[in-house]
Amino acid sequence: GVLGAWLWRTPDRLTAAALGLVIGGALGNALDRWSYGAVADFFYLHTTLPVGPLANYVFNVADAAIVAGVALLLYESVRPRPAVGKAA
Repeated sequence: GVLGAWLWRTPDRLTAAALGLVIGGALGNALDRWSYGAVADFFYLHTTLPVGPLANYVFNVADAAIVAGVALLLYESVRPRPAVGKAA
């Protein structure tokens, strides 16, 4: 609910996109949990190259969306903003 209220009130498109990814990912995981009793993994990436722990990686789209949304929120929190109404 708090993220939804933040999304509703934000004027910034980057923040809105980030919150949409986080909320969408959370709802996707919740729907999987409710429907299947567990969160479904969608992609299984495998390689025969000796790359260590990345050789067998399983993830789902909802988790990727949450991570991308949080990364965008972190970026948005540290990006410089133009000065608005700066008094002389």
